[in-house]
Amino acid sequence: MDLRKLRHAVVLSEELNFARAAQRVNLTQSALSRSIQSLEEELDGKLFDRTLHGVSITPIGLQVVKRAKELLTDANNLRHEVTLMQNHEMGDIHFGVGPLPGATFLPPVLAQLLNDYPKLRTEVNINNWNALLQQLHDEQLEFFIADVHNLTEDKRITVQRFSRQYGGFFCRHEHPLAGKALRNKQDIFEFPLVSVRLPDNVKIELHHYFELVPEQKFELSLTCDNPALLHYVCLHSDSILLSTYPVVKAEIERGAMCELKMQDQIEVYAEMGIVTLAGRSLSPSASWLIDKIRQYIEKRDGNL
Repeated sequence: MDLRKLRHAVVLSEELNFARAAQRVNLTQSALSRSIQSLEEELDGKLFDRTLHGVSITPIGLQVVKRAKELLTDANNLRHEVTLMQNHEMGDIHFGVGPLPGATFLPPVLAQLLNDYPKLRTEVNINNWNALLQQLHDEQLEFFIADVHNLTEDKRITVQRFSRQYGGFFCRHEHPLAGKALRNKQDIFEFPLVSVRLPDNVKIELHHYFELVPEQKFELSLTCDNPALLHYVCLHSDSILLSTYPVVKAEIERGAMCELKMQDQIEVYAEMGIVTLAGRSLSPSASWLIDKIRQYIEKRDGNL
């Protein structure tokens, strides 16, 4: 089936006027009419009614135009992928990333990406997993990387788990609890708790660990998906930061922060994963970027 004829039908359905539609597709009015007639003969169905008052689309035409738009989109995607394969450094990558990977392993990978392929156009959306999932379903993103703890079984997506970031509770070096072995782990509730948005199952684990009564929730004083903002608050107040080790590594190494040690220390972690639409092939550039992220993490973990 000729994609050009399908495009002609789509344009005519939008204009409902042969003269305007012909102008949009750079054809004469008679040539556009012959193209539509040829498509109708090929499909053995009337797509448009032509009257003295104008053009109207038939029920068959509505269905054909709907499918034609999908086919034209697929054809454009195919051309886009072929272009990327022929010239790897050209094209676009639109992907999302959660606050934790955005603050740890992504920056050095993006720096290498721009050094190796300066003409590649990359758009990164840093957000929580729930917002990123919606954008993926809306096809605004090609993939996203985030803590996938909260992602349930969904046939529409594919989740590839690849790394864990373990964490704990951290405070500034001058904090009243700094350097003390906490005999009562609930002492931390005397101070504000700050963190990124926590997965539901992590909240449940923390609720059990701190032996809270059923009607009492594990709550944060400040929830923010910007680790840099949380670090500033932690360094300039008596708040306690719940985070992962890679995120606070620099502050700990320079002595600005320290970890709070408690009895029967709970093992909390973020489960990093790559989320894509099920059955959807990634562009070569996106596949390359994901490979680089994996390589970086494997090298980092090997040096720990």
